[in-house]
Order: sequence, then C-alpha cells, then structure tokens
Amino acid sequence: MTQSEYINKKIENLFKPLYIRLALVLMVVSYFYNLPALKYSLNGNNELRLYDMVGLVILFIVFNNLKLITIYVKSKTYLKYLNTFIMWAGFTLIFNAAFSIYKGRPLWFVQTCLYYYHLLVFFYTAVLIAMYLRQQSRYKYLASLILVLAIAESVLVFSQHAGLVPFLWNDIYLESYGGFLSGALGPNKINLGMNMFFSFIFATGLLLQKHLKVNRILVIVALLASLATIGVSGSRTTYLALIIFVCYLFVSSTKKFFGLSIIISLGVIIAFFLNLEFIEAITTTIENRVVNKVSNPGIFTGESLDVGDLYEDLGAGRKQLSVRYFYYLIENPLIMPFGIGLNNRLLIQFSAHNIYLSLINEVGLVGLFLYFKWLTNYLYLKFGKAKSLKSVLNGLVLAMLVTLFFGEHLYIYRSLFTILGYFLLIVVMLIAPRYYFTNVKSK
Repeated sequence: MTQSEYINKKIENLFKPLYIRLALVLMVVSYFYNLPALKYSLNGNNELRLYDMVGLVILFIVFNNLKLITIYVKSKTYLKYLNTFIMWAGFTLIFNAAFSIYKGRPLWFVQTCLYYYHLLVFFYTAVLIAMYLRQQSRYKYLASLILVLAIAESVLVFSQHAGLVPFLWNDIYLESYGGFLSGALGPNKINLGMNMFFSFIFATGLLLQKHLKVNRILVIVALLASLATIGVSGSRTTYLALIIFVCYLFVSSTKKFFGLSIIISLGVIIAFFLNLEFIEAITTTIENRVVNKVSNPGIFTGESLDVGDLYEDLGAGRKQLSVRYFYYLIENPLIMPFGIGLNNRLLIQFSAHNIYLSLINEVGLVGLFLYFKWLTNYLYLKFGKAKSLKSVLNGLVLAMLVTLFFGEHLYIYRSLFTILGYFLLIVVMLIAPRYYFTNVKSK
C-alpha cells in the first residue's frame, strides 16, 4: 500500500463514527442559526451560539487526528496559507494580552481568545468537510442541506416582513439596529446580506456546472430565494459584491451569464404576475438604502458619476473612519510591521471598516501579507473540467477583495463572525467537485 492509499484509507476511517458526521452537520446548521443557544454572565449578558458548543467537538476530533489533518492541510495551498495566517494571529495574542493587562481590561483578552476559538473552529470545520467530500457520493446530500437551509432562512426573513414572525433578537440589538429583520442570522444587515450572497454564489455554481447531480428545482429555488433576500437585506456592501460578481461572470462566461439572466428574469416576471408582496419590500429597501441616500440623482441617469461623492453618500461614515485609521497608522509606524495583537483596538477605540487597515493595526504587515496570500490563492487553483465552478469562485473572491475595503466581513468581529465560517464552507463546496471530473493535482 502506497503512502497516498494509506492516507486515503485513514481519511475514510475518520468519518465512520456517527458523532463526527453529526458534528459537521450541526456546524453547517449553526451558520444559519446565529441565535443564542446558551446564556451566561461574565461581562454583562453573554451568549453562546450553537457553533460555540459544537466547536468543542470539532477541536476534539482534530486533536485525536492531528497528524492526519496536518498532512492534509499542508497538501492544499488554500488551507495551508489560511493555517499560516491563523498561526500568526495566534502568536499576536501575546501582544493583545500585554495591552489588555496594561489597560486594566483583562476581559478584553478573554473575549479575543473566544474570537480566536471561532477562527480555529471555522477553519477546521472547513478542513474536515473538504476531507469528507473526497467521496463524491456525499456531495449531493451536503449541498442539498445547504440549499434547504438557505431557502428556509429566506422564508423566515420574508415571514418577518409579512408580520408573521417577530424580531428574534434582544432589546439591545433592537435599539442598535432599528429592529432590522434578518431571521436567525444576526441583527447586522451584512450578516443577512453576505450569507445570502454566498448562498446565491453556491446555487449559481451548481446551476452552471451541469455535471453535479443536485436537484435542479432545489438549486433554482435557492438561487431565486437568496437573490430576493439580498434585495431586502439592505446591505450596501452586499449589493456591491453582487454587482462585481455579475460583471465578472458576464466577462468570463458570457453565454452562461445570459442563461442565468433568463432564469432570474422568469422568476421576477412570475413574482410580478402573482403580485407577491416581497417585490414591494425589496423595492422599498433599495430605495431607502441606496436611491434616497445619493445626493446626486445624475448617477442613476448616467449624466455624472463621482465615485468620491457616491462613497460619501453610501459609506455611512466609513470614509472618515478609514482616513482617521490611516493617519493613526502613519503616526504610529512602530505598529505597522507586527501589529498590536489580534482584535486589539484598545488604542484607537474603533474599527476601520476596512479589513486591510484593521489587519495592519492588529497583526501588522506580516499578517496582512499572509491574509492576502490566502485569499488570492483561490484565483490560481486548477479546476480542470469544472470551469464553471472556477468562474464562480473567482467572481466570489474578486467581490470579497473589493468589498473588504469597506468592511471586515471575512474576519472574527462579533457581529460578523458566522460570515467567515460560511464563506469557508462555500469555498470548499465549490472546490471539492474538481476532483470528481479530473485528476488535477491540487495545491
């Protein structure tokens, strides 16, 4: 038996225990159910989510199979580079601890350790799912589960808009976010927007890659439901991500873009014909979140386009925050090489709403380089015959590279934490099928 055959056999044996497969299913469910599963009091009213608890099982699985999982991670560049960033981020916890003690806020370090725990759990869940999907027969069932959960979340959100389901979060979130209706995903608009954007991306990949035998009706319903929910999400960052993805798909796969457009157009026509109320909800949301926020109506007629003014109108103060953050870094150059610690904002007291600036502050230029290397590595993966999945993945990554200038959605901050986990899941779901059609040796 060769070493490769031995490793494959070990991977297959890894998933024989039922509790391992159950843990992975619960982690997938947890990305759609962000409501508290357990409350405790450490620093006020604290809450544990489903993935906080299931994550312990995930780390137990990793600990018991560390050698095998380490070999697998090192064999895949998209996992290896992210693992390197995570290790560096873990090292910078030393800086976070020092600043927390110096500032007399030790609980800040405790909170950061919890965030780092999320990072580890999301990463190793993606690794285990990548290993699990080496067997093609498993793909259909996991893909179907994700699509069903996306549809269910969409139904929940529109049920809230119809007044059938109440606001599901506590009074603090109700006051902070104005009662924004986001189902079970999170009170921040970008939680709903990005979750549904990733769901839309996944459904698009399944639809365009015909070799994948996932129920086509389920895929189309999930695609249309996700797109509709993006519309009602009110997340301008997600709107931008969708525009970037659509533009890339048009350029890279024009024929398939038009095919996708026909399906979406038919869905919109049917919705208008049936006079479905969610069309009005989407229109109203976009008008309030975009159209009414723009000071120069000429932008929509093509008469004039000033990107600076548009960013000022739609950025919700992000431009000022980014500028302040930039000057803060310039005035403190000693911070820039290595940062002041993961999740450490004790000196500047606010977020940059720009992942690149935040990373320089927290994990330094070293961390920024490792993060960027991980994210751009997806663009260089070989897909063989799975060309449609390659186009979809590239469009997703490009959308993230641009929108991360205006947010930190692929990171660990409290209001955004499930987004990273779900992103890693969808990326693995897009990458795994390339082995089913070709013998490409992946890196």
